[in-house]
Amino acid sequence: MKKTISCLLVLLVAFAVFANGAQEVKSDGPIKIGSIQDLSGSASNAGQPNAWGAEYAVKVINENGGINGRMIEIYTQDCKNDVTEGLNAYHKLVDEINVCAIIGPALSNPASAWVELAGEDQVPIVGHFMDEICTTNPDNGATYEYMFLCEPSCAQQAEDLAEYAIKELGSKKFAVLYNPSNAFAKAQTDPFVKYVVAQGLEVSANETFGWADKDYSAQALKIVASGADTVFLSDYLAQMVIAYDALRDAGFTGKVVGANTMAPPFANQVKNTVYDCYFLQNYDMLNPSVGNINELVTAHMQATGTTSPQVNVGFGWDAVLVLTEAMKKAKDPTDGAELASLIAQTKDLELSGGVKITMNASHRTDTMGMYIATYDADKNMVIVGYEKVE
Repeated sequence: MKKTISCLLVLLVAFAVFANGAQEVKSDGPIKIGSIQDLSGSASNAGQPNAWGAEYAVKVINENGGINGRMIEIYTQDCKNDVTEGLNAYHKLVDEINVCAIIGPALSNPASAWVELAGEDQVPIVGHFMDEICTTNPDNGATYEYMFLCEPSCAQQAEDLAEYAIKELGSKKFAVLYNPSNAFAKAQTDPFVKYVVAQGLEVSANETFGWADKDYSAQALKIVASGADTVFLSDYLAQMVIAYDALRDAGFTGKVVGANTMAPPFANQVKNTVYDCYFLQNYDMLNPSVGNINELVTAHMQATGTTSPQVNVGFGWDAVLVLTEAMKKAKDPTDGAELASLIAQTKDLELSGGVKITMNASHRTDTMGMYIATYDADKNMVIVGYEKVE
């Protein structure tokens, strides 16, 4: 009996040594993070460069010693701009690959489905999902502890653009054309309208379309008939192209203002001449003297053969930067709870666009404004302003 007990003790000690050894190997091994982007869906034109930017950031960080000597492994999944596909991607990363954090997409619909899961699994998600419902519980106003936004929110961006249109463009009478089924578009349009009305101005037409719609001509004709001098558009690139062409085909000759999805390659995809077109931009990405965003978009074009600069490479880079700065300060860079606490304390961290981000109590930033851009006669993007509504 004693011999049996002794043997068991030896086995237990051996197992403990093995377990501790395995734990040590794990603590010295690579840090696994995930990235969920739209690689093949309706917003893949933005998701692909976003994924590239995140992966490129990891490459640069690893080449410079990683996180306190530990290399990062990034696993990219395709959400196809679909909630179900996004959930599948999340579960694969968290339940199968065991990532400690995720770089989220610039897509509010898929990201909003992870807000509870991230908290349950203690997996921080850092991304550019602009709708406030991705960071704040709409029912009680509580901040989601594991969700972090690295750019101005939908409401902030909408107010910036509305203020520019009123003060700089002299807009007096507005119309809006957007997709209410897109969380991002709705969360941007509603505060745009609210801001305009608060300034005592009129919104003469409020027109919508759905995901499956390919013809917005009826809506465009109503907008023209309303007498609006400025139309606000909000959706993803493909829908923005349809909306702009519908307006010009209907005879609208006024100003068109819109979301940052009107960035290149928008001007090369519409069939009508681009004029009096103003849109939001997170970066002055063609300016080599502001941050490193120009370096990033140039490297992306060279690496992928893309003919126009893609702003979303900065999104991917910046999200990784915010996450890894927290990792550098953590006792355990794979501890999701510790990471979330440190990300929430992000202060004055300079991003690729040369601006600094500080996380507020809502896990969003109120220290960043938005550039306003337009296109010249040669379809080149030109920065014409910078707005930050106080």
